[in-house]
Amino acid sequence: MKYRDILSSVYEKYLFRELSGNTYAIPENLTLVISESDLLYENGMDKVRTYILWCLELHIKVISIYVDVLDTEQSLRSVMMASLLDPLIFLMEQLPKEVGFEIYDATGELVNARTGSHLMVYTAIDFGGRSEITKAVRAILEDVKMKKVLPGRIDEKTIESHLMLKHEPDLVIRAGGKHLSDFMIWQSAYSELFFTDVNWSGFRKIDLLRVLRDFRKRQRRYGK
Repeated sequence: MKYRDILSSVYEKYLFRELSGNTYAIPENLTLVISESDLLYENGMDKVRTYILWCLELHIKVISIYVDVLDTEQSLRSVMMASLLDPLIFLMEQLPKEVGFEIYDATGELVNARTGSHLMVYTAIDFGGRSEITKAVRAILEDVKMKKVLPGRIDEKTIESHLMLKHEPDLVIRAGGKHLSDFMIWQSAYSELFFTDVNWSGFRKIDLLRVLRDFRKRQRRYGK
């Protein structure tokens, strides 16, 4: 092992002990945004599995993973979805039983799920926040039509109850990107944002620990 690798390993262990010894410093709800190319490279799916196990080890309660499909022709999107969705389902089913998951496709439909006792993983492929809010509004309009809700009684809680994902992330990580997608734009209004310097292929446990250390130092204002 090279000297630099040894130093990196020691520092990683130091950060892990520091963070795991102060559970208040670790966000309970974490969101990761990656692109479809991140998953399609040779070890992309394996990296997702490893990332989930890191979060389980750190006692994070909820994580969301959004796969942002970029610059893909419409005629190829269905092929792209199949090439991503089936391996993702297989990956999730092979995780430890204490990890639960929900997987959503590009239309926002739940395609596979199971409950978990320690960690819940919500995964969506190419179903962003604008589509999610549009779908929620249509559902609310249907409720109004069926007289299940009065128009004058519609408020933020009504909209939130119709969203695909109900939780609000403490921290949103964009791996190796310079822009965020519109994933969970309603839920992440007050989330902290972090853009990594490394691409997903080079993302290591020490990089996650550094992100969490940075989060611990921030003073959250929740929009104030």
